[in-house]
Amino acid sequence: MLCRPLPPAVQPLPSQPQALFNRAALPSASSRGYRQCGTARSHNTFTLQCIPSRPNGVVAARSGPAVQALQPDSGAEAQVVKLKLADSENVTSSSRLSVEDGEILQPDPDDVVPEAGFLSDEALRNLDEYRRVEATSAVVSSSSAHTTNGFAYSPAQRNQIRESWVALMRWSKVFRTKRLAGSPLEAAKKVVVFGGGSFGTAMGCALARQKADLEVVLLVRDPYLCKDINTLHENTRYLKGFKMPANVRATTLAAEAISGAQYALHAVPVQSSRAFLQGIKEHLPAHVPIICVSKGLEVGSSQMMSELIPSALGRKQPAVFLSGPSFAREVMQNRPTGVVAASKDAKLARTAQALFASPTMRVNTTADVVGVEICGALKNVLAIAAGIVEGMDLGHNALAALVAQGVSEIRWLSAKMGAKPTTMSGLSGLGDIMLTCYGDLSRNRSVGIRLGRGERLEDILASSSQVAEGVATAGVVVGLARKYRVSLPVLTAVAQVLD
Repeated sequence: MLCRPLPPAVQPLPSQPQALFNRAALPSASSRGYRQCGTARSHNTFTLQCIPSRPNGVVAARSGPAVQALQPDSGAEAQVVKLKLADSENVTSSSRLSVEDGEILQPDPDDVVPEAGFLSDEALRNLDEYRRVEATSAVVSSSSAHTTNGFAYSPAQRNQIRESWVALMRWSKVFRTKRLAGSPLEAAKKVVVFGGGSFGTAMGCALARQKADLEVVLLVRDPYLCKDINTLHENTRYLKGFKMPANVRATTLAAEAISGAQYALHAVPVQSSRAFLQGIKEHLPAHVPIICVSKGLEVGSSQMMSELIPSALGRKQPAVFLSGPSFAREVMQNRPTGVVAASKDAKLARTAQALFASPTMRVNTTADVVGVEICGALKNVLAIAAGIVEGMDLGHNALAALVAQGVSEIRWLSAKMGAKPTTMSGLSGLGDIMLTCYGDLSRNRSVGIRLGRGERLEDILASSSQVAEGVATAGVVVGLARKYRVSLPVLTAVAQVLD
């Protein structure tokens, strides 16, 4: 039985002072044949609405021990039913009145109404008692839509929505279990961050917020930046205005930074990663996992970071690769973010997930390292192309067409390189592409916008303090297109523009 308040324009009958009926005495939504209920009462008159799901359905209302029932007219679509009680047990008379909108509940505006559409806990506790009521109410069928505020959902659809929401909220189990003894976060005492750029700083701060006694050390080159981080607790060069947690500090000494660290977060730009890793490999134990957040392809070798790391270190090193739509400034602001942890080692991927997962950061896992890395590298090139279209003011239609073509090209190349097609539709694929191509904070998109407005590439790069990885990666794409014999007109055109 589904009842809703009348619109404000409809006034209660003047001869019938209104009072709310006890909703706890009505059948619950989970009882067979019943729906969410409500009713209005004036003395012994109860006003109910019914929309029978089948002809000759029986409508029932319950007040204390009394059960009142009537047989609606066959084929009726909506009725207002007034039940007059001579005493607490018997129904003495009834009348029917057709309505157009089916809204018949008439509460007094001064009454405090429980949350619309929900019964009290007492009603749920009395579920078994309601099931003993022999009159079966089928007031809203599973195929009939219930309209509220312009939206129409059948009861079956509403149940599906609730079930989907419950399934989504199962993610919260990660938060309830991550601090158990022996979990990666609980066991971690120190994490070193390679690089003091914006994203390395942001992800380091995200880790520091997870655990107050976790030591997070940024290994930086610039002694002045190091001093600012340690004294002002702020990355004054890349994230000015954002205060860093007290358990984050910086150093320029590799041995000091790495000593005792359980994890290493690699955030050095791809084109500088080989030289950096070769310089610190004697200090980095072979068993320390590298969590790599750098995206791109190395110029010359065309290697991804998953290939570059063991090549530079001269040995196998456990590594997991984080990628996804994640601007550093929004991570620092603790805004909701979703990323993917990719590793051939499923346990290591889950470890990275446990370290970073929080109420504002969701971390998925995958074994498709190639797909995650290729999408993360080529989306920067596509973002430059998208920026050029915007800088030339070619319009939204042209931008959408170009991005769609670029997405297809990334999918073609990644598939040729062995990536899974499903990765393209995930956070590290479409998610990162949408953010980088349309987000105002995208460095690569900003380069493209300035190019489209006629600025020289040399001037653009000289005026920026941060690295736009797409500029270097664009030239590598041309070689990959030839190697794998894939037509990439949009992505290779960016290299021609930059040349």
